[in-house]
Amino acid sequence: MDEEGYVYYRSRQKEMVIVGGINVYPVEVENFLLEHPNIAEAQVFGVPDKRYGEALCAWIKQKAGTTINDINEVKEFLASKVAFFKVPKYVKIIETFAPFTTPTGKVQKFKLAEAMTKELPTASA
Repeated sequence: MDEEGYVYYRSRQKEMVIVGGINVYPVEVENFLLEHPNIAEAQVFGVPDKRYGEALCAWIKQKAGTTINDINEVKEFLASKVAFFKVPKYVKIIETFAPFTTPTGKVQKFKLAEAMTKELPTASA
């Protein structure tokens, strides 16, 4: 609430990612990722990028008993289905989203973005 009494809802402040001036909706990319035979769950979000303002990042969880040998495999899979600017610049394979979820199990993308931003080089280009 601000000093004038206006209340602002901020929990889903920004689902859309703007990559070089183009609007990208993470849910669209997530749906295509889930078509991959080895991906059980995917979360796509934006991270700061010096050149484009924001870049897409995808964290994926593999299906039990499967492996993804190379993140380029995931990028190539997506490149055959979506426009080039919707292919995430960063892809990370994780075991669980648990540290980044609410008590009810919803993944908090802002926490994923914070964690990923700490891992990125300071001059991402």
